[in-house]
Amino acid sequence: MILAWTTILDFALTFVVGLLFGLAIKKGLVAFVLALVGFVIAGYVGLTFVPKISFSYEVTKFITYVVTYIHDIKLGAIAVSLTVILFLIGLAIGLWKG
Repeated sequence: MILAWTTILDFALTFVVGLLFGLAIKKGLVAFVLALVGFVIAGYVGLTFVPKISFSYEVTKFITYVVTYIHDIKLGAIAVSLTVILFLIGLAIGLWKG
């Protein structure tokens, strides 16, 4: 009987962690987009916070970094279990409703 309760509790906590991660990711993305909008508006008005930064240079540098290190990512065989599925469901709900 104890095993059943701990398993159910484990599944519930995995789902809740997925919800919290989804919420945190969504809030972080919203904050990032609002910061970008703020910098664009400030640049349009004539205020400069960070001098001599080119958006195209930063994008080019990021793409070069991704292309250089993309072959180092090895996911291997990802085991899909009930906990992974519950975490992904919680993550999706957290992103959607967060």
